[in-house]
Amino acid sequence: MGTDEQLLDDFFTSASSTIEELVTKALHDGRPVWQLAIVLERRFDGEVTGGCGSQGAIASQIVRDARLPMGVRHAIVNSIVVGGLHEIPVVVLVHGEGEIAGGVRRVRGSLRVMS
Repeated sequence: MGTDEQLLDDFFTSASSTIEELVTKALHDGRPVWQLAIVLERRFDGEVTGGCGSQGAIASQIVRDARLPMGVRHAIVNSIVVGGLHEIPVVVLVHGEGEIAGGVRRVRGSLRVMS
């Protein structure tokens, strides 16, 4: 596995509680799982930013992000839109020295609000 992929995997794993919080809030707000996407970004200083939105909104945000090379933007957008009904695409962006690594990981499972 390349170093960018390892960085993305490590960030995705370390952000699991943040992802869980975002999904829980969205489900409690009545948003269907199949419409959700998450974007998380770890800046060079370690600060984590991001949020949860519709897949269309997240895809639009990524396609306009000029910090990412066009090929990376298109690969991320394609990965967002080809997921299954029981998958939430998580866009992970990690800042390095002079560049940003980006990709998509998925949260899988049948998710619903349990009262």
